[in-house]
Amino acid sequence: MSLTSGRTSRLTMPLAPLAVAFAAGIALAPWIAPRAAWALVAAGLAATVLVLVLGQAAHALAPLLAAIAMLGALRATPAPLAADHVGRLPLPATARVEARLAADPIAWAPDRARLALDVESVDGVPRSGRISLGLYGPPPPLAEGQRIVVDARLERPVGFRDPGVFDVAARLAREGIHVTGSASATRVVPLEPPAPPWPARVRRFALAAFAERLPPASAGLLGGLVLGNRTALPADVQDAFRRAGVFHVLAVSGFNVALLAGAVWTLARAAGSGRRTAATGAIVAVLGFAAVVGPEPSVIRATIMAVLVLAAVLLEREASVTNSLALAALAILAARPGDLLDPGFQLSFAATAGIVAAPMPRGTMAAALAVSLAAQLAVLPVALVHFNQLSTVGIIANLAAVPLAGAATVLGLLAVVAAAVGDLAAAAAFGAVWPLLLLLRAVAALAAAVPGAVIRLPAPGAGAVIAYAAGLGGALAAWRWRARRGPCRTLAAGATLALLTAAALAALPILTRGDGRLRVTVLDVGQGDAIVVETPDGRAVVVDAGAGGPWRLDAGERAVAPFLWNRGVLALHATLTTHADIDHAGGMAALRRLFAVTESWDDAARPRSVGGALLTPIVPDVPGGRRNDRATMLRVEMGLASVLLASDVEAAGERALLEARIPLGATVLKVGHHGAATSSTAPFLAAVRPTVAIVSVGARNLYGHPDAGTLARLGAVGARVYRTDRDGAVLVETDGRTLSVTRWSDRSVERFCLDPETIC
Repeated sequence: MSLTSGRTSRLTMPLAPLAVAFAAGIALAPWIAPRAAWALVAAGLAATVLVLVLGQAAHALAPLLAAIAMLGALRATPAPLAADHVGRLPLPATARVEARLAADPIAWAPDRARLALDVESVDGVPRSGRISLGLYGPPPPLAEGQRIVVDARLERPVGFRDPGVFDVAARLAREGIHVTGSASATRVVPLEPPAPPWPARVRRFALAAFAERLPPASAGLLGGLVLGNRTALPADVQDAFRRAGVFHVLAVSGFNVALLAGAVWTLARAAGSGRRTAATGAIVAVLGFAAVVGPEPSVIRATIMAVLVLAAVLLEREASVTNSLALAALAILAARPGDLLDPGFQLSFAATAGIVAAPMPRGTMAAALAVSLAAQLAVLPVALVHFNQLSTVGIIANLAAVPLAGAATVLGLLAVVAAAVGDLAAAAAFGAVWPLLLLLRAVAALAAAVPGAVIRLPAPGAGAVIAYAAGLGGALAAWRWRARRGPCRTLAAGATLALLTAAALAALPILTRGDGRLRVTVLDVGQGDAIVVETPDGRAVVVDAGAGGPWRLDAGERAVAPFLWNRGVLALHATLTTHADIDHAGGMAALRRLFAVTESWDDAARPRSVGGALLTPIVPDVPGGRRNDRATMLRVEMGLASVLLASDVEAAGERALLEARIPLGATVLKVGHHGAATSSTAPFLAAVRPTVAIVSVGARNLYGHPDAGTLARLGAVGARVYRTDRDGAVLVETDGRTLSVTRWSDRSVERFCLDPETIC
């Protein structure tokens, strides 16, 4: 198959500028009113026609691209929900839902699963829309396309609203899901027997064959390689692949599609088929494979590109890889504009564009290294933005992992066919693929074990990403113009300057730590506590880390760690677990795994001076009392400002502290026990006299927190109340004389003067 080079002129790859313009319009959509966008579309098209009529075709591109960009903005503008959409229901509510499964259930724990449901009715009233439903308990056998009825609690999507933390609600909205729900698996009643469509049946057959004929870890790995299904792959194996920088082989992408198309093409040609017959067979195989694995952005991108290249063979024309890539981007974004912000979309297109644009040296090993380097450099900003992760071993690890993954994928596909033929053929195929799986796991484990295999860094801002892209583009242009010394030197100097600028901008959160201010952030981790104290010299102390542990959403890993990385915190001075309740202690294990920790204060009660702030643990003396009443409080002081973190201490603990005459006065109080009625007694609040009170509490929690009486008592002492369920993370910042409080949900800031002589 003949492909044109990626090094084509703008005239031979006209779709690339259109795709970039359309994507730019999608990115700008939140700031462009629809009426203005329509006006700009009309103006752009009119200007394009005018310059063409005047014979100035060279000037037609700019207005055309402007019009295309505005079409992208219009496509990304959310349409109003239909009148019968489930998202228009008053929520939260408990309701009986009749729906059809949009996909097979996703089991993420032995007794936990998530269903994507296309709603048909709610409480007998016809409704439309899709909901994401969490099931608790072993689910009944369910399949894609099956109709069910379930009694569920429905609510608006809510996630952790913290700086630098992934916004789950926004992602669901981009997928068209405006309602989530939860239900006991015992409340699910199938309305018809399972009758999954053929792609789901093929997928199930393949996964069952893997599980039957391979050990669990190898079966899970082969499921990831062949189908992109990682639900059966142990977490430690997935973590090793991430650390090694080879996790991409577990996500179905162009790698898998190219292997399949190449295998079918080779077999057809070896059997004596002509080029057109071989291309037709490869197209059928690729389309069938895409149907089986599902419409992920990387799969759609690879499928469109493969079909275009193979169609060029059928039509006896040359195919432009760049045009194919651009057309794939246009097709995906036109159908699903929200995919522009999807990590999978960005990783897939960045890696492919990097490989297409990079110069390829001669020689198998040199070319393999160049491909790995080009892909890694292209996806670097994407990996940092979404995962705060820089792999230092990925370029080398991929040299071994990619060939092994390719061979294992091809043999895995053959093993699926062999399993359908008979046991003897299946035994031979699985016997051949198993050693490759073991070798691939060994490569990932070895690379992941290298000290410094992964470096965690803050997510770069838009300026750093633009500078980095300009630097890479300049370096590539300098290489292309290397025969001309003048332009080459200019481009090389510009590329170097751009890359240095990108590095400086990306490092700002690290370089600007320790600005002399004390910061205390009460993070939104749902129904739990996680507080980060940043001392004036830049050191960080984490007090509790939210819920976590096996089969739970780990707040330490999902919320606290990303917040710290994006604040430029790469190591922790200390951690303090106030008591052993899972909603406080559960996420701490993840933090201790992800960060170097200098000190643990779990059993300490002496004051510590850290970087200009005084931190004093306070433990109520309540012999034989409840665990909450023996939890550790922490008092943080700087100048005239003080913050008291009250953990889950209840009335008995508060009384013990008052009787012991412990100094409790504080400017800011992190309210005890999530605002429960059993905490924040009137005598305790009279002793604290807080100006600001922060309640760390989960939205729509089952405990009724915060209690109305507690809120009334806080109001009675004049405290300004903030709540993480409404305000998201609450950020307190002080220089010792003034204090500011920021609600992360709307970025609003309130300032308080602590020194009567200070003007705020």
